[in-house]
Parts: sequence; C-alpha cells; structure tokens
Amino acid sequence: MSSDYKDFFKVFSQVSKAIHSGENTTEILGHIVRNIKEILGAKGCIYWIVDRQQEKIETMVSDGFPYRSLSNVNYRELTHIFDTDRGPIVWIEDARTDKRIPDLDTIGKRSVGSITGMFFDIIGKYSGILAVYFYAHKSLSIEETEILTALGEQGAIALHKAFSYDEKMLQNLRQMVEGFTLALEAKDESTHGHSVRVARFAKVVAEEMNLSANDLETIYHGGLLHDIGKIGMNDDILERLGILSRKEMDIVKQHPEIGARIAKPLNFLNDVVPLILHHHERFDGSGYPDGLKGSAIPLGARILTLCDAIETMLAGRTYFAKMKVEDVIVNLHQEAGSHFDPVVVDAFFTVLEARPEVFEVQINGAERNCLANYRQKMKMNGASPQQQLFI
Repeated sequence: MSSDYKDFFKVFSQVSKAIHSGENTTEILGHIVRNIKEILGAKGCIYWIVDRQQEKIETMVSDGFPYRSLSNVNYRELTHIFDTDRGPIVWIEDARTDKRIPDLDTIGKRSVGSITGMFFDIIGKYSGILAVYFYAHKSLSIEETEILTALGEQGAIALHKAFSYDEKMLQNLRQMVEGFTLALEAKDESTHGHSVRVARFAKVVAEEMNLSANDLETIYHGGLLHDIGKIGMNDDILERLGILSRKEMDIVKQHPEIGARIAKPLNFLNDVVPLILHHHERFDGSGYPDGLKGSAIPLGARILTLCDAIETMLAGRTYFAKMKVEDVIVNLHQEAGSHFDPVVVDAFFTVLEARPEVFEVQINGAERNCLANYRQKMKMNGASPQQQLFI
C-alpha cells in the first residue's frame, strides 16, 4: 500500500468518526481540506456549499495559500469556473491563462498552476464543490482522484446529516410557532381557522402567478403567521374588531410591527418577516405601517393583503355578515388599484373561476357572468379608488 493510501485511510477513519459523533460540520470540512492538501502535496484546497435554488454560496472552507482569485469569487463566477455540464470533474490545466479564473488577485493567479474541481450532491437544493490547486501543471492520477472523491463524499455525508437534522428541527420550530397562531385564533370563534384559510388562499393565488416553490412556501407560512402580532392584545379588543374607538384602532394597527418583532429573532422565518410587517400596506400607499406603494410592497405581502380581505368577506365576522360571492367580486374590482394590486386581483379571479372549491364556495351562472364582466372591466378601464373596507 502506498504512503498516500495509508494517510488517506487514516484521515478517512478520523472523518468518519467525527461525522458519527456529531462534530461541527465546519470543523469536519476544515479537517478534509487540510488533509487533502497535505496528502496530494497541493498548494491549497477549498470546499464550497452552494444553494443552487437561491443561487448563492452558503459556506466556504479553505486551507493553504490564500488564493483570492478562487476563494473570493461569487456564485456566478464559481459556477462558471466549475460548470456541471463539463462532467463530474473539471480540470483547469493552467490557471494563469484560463479566462474562467478572474483577476481578483493577480499575484495569486500567477502563482497557481492546475486546478481540479469536483461536484457532490448534499441534500435538496444544496450541493458541494471541492477544488484543489497546485503550484505546477498537474493532472491527478487515478489513485489521487479516488482519494479526492472519497474525502469529498465524506464532506457531503457530514453536510447531509447536518442539513437533514436542521430541516427536521426547523420543521418542529415552525409547527411550534404556527401552534401559537392557532391558539390565538381559538380565542375568538369567529376568526378560528382564519390564518389557515388565508395561507391556503394565498398559496393558490401565488401558484397562479407562477412563483417559485420557495416563494410558495414563504407565502404560505406568511399567511399562517400574518396576525401573530395580535397574540398579546386584549381579548375584548379582538372580539370588537370593526367597532373600535380610534385609540383602540391605533393599538390594533401595531400588530404587523409586533408580529415582525416576534418573528425576527427566528432565523428560519427571515423571508416571512417582511410579509408579516407589510400585509396591511395598500397598493396606493395609504396603508400601514410604512405607507409603501405599488411594487415597493413585497409581492408576497400584496398577495396576503388580498387573501386576508377575501377570507374576511367570505367568512364574515361578528360585526358583519358573510358576503355573497358576487359582492366579493364587486368589492375587489372597486378596490383594485387602490387597496389591492390589480395583477393579484386578476390572478384570484382566474383561480376563483376555475377552482371555486379552493375558496370553499360554489359559483352559479350569474356569478360567473359577474366575474367575467368585472374581469373585462379591469382590462378595459382599470380600477377606480374607493373607500377602504378592511383594517
């Protein structure tokens, strides 16, 4: 057995033990890149974790000469250098002259010869890229390629285990937070199930607008949590929504900011926080808390604003009876362009016409004619501002 293989099996055993003992993944990757560099006599080694769905570099762990022309690249540059279409292994014979390597560090670029890169699946949207670079021109032997592949896969295994655990933990945390929302709604029989229905409505509208799977999940969770800021409010105020004094209304209007503050410390809800904060903004800029207007309002928040109002109209409240579908259509047409984003309203109308059961309603012939009529009016004349209906 060659010396390289003896060293490899020693490192492989150490890394395996670290993975199964639950050692920190950054430390495991550091151990891998450090030993790859030493075993192969390389100038340096880098392991990236990339999120291909969000198109960003999550983590980079390196050891050796600080080769900034490679270690400082962004996601676009990294995936251009190591293009999966080139195969499972990318070999750059001479980094000095290769146009894929940016001139972020001209001194470092002149000092590096060959680079070999490999790709590893981790879990879901996450992948690993492992690169080793040398002083001279060097093509890896079969044995050296096997060593690099095996240690790279060990890193992927460690990351898979960590991400799987993290996803399970995040799911448990989401369920806990969502449980608080359901507990809030249980205080008032008239709003019980409101957030679940808003979340479901918002998701199908977002699907109609061809948003990504990640956006659909964010909007769904935004729907579940949009009213979480009401959790500390007086029950008497919540039971009398719609017939409150100005002072009481000022208290209620604080719930988007309170909700955002509740969710902000929870990193897994980072994408949801802006939806909670801005779900009472109005398309014409007259909403709260920041008076955002048009496209300045996050799209997910614009969708939630609409679906929050739709659920309220269809379900009714203690202070007003639930509306007929035809009245909902008329109100949304009147508020398109003022309260609501007309594009989102049109997406809702499309889903309502094709799948009314999603909104727990049935549509008769007269209502279908009404829907078609107002859709045509929106296309022809736009929308006229009306008085705000919902707070």
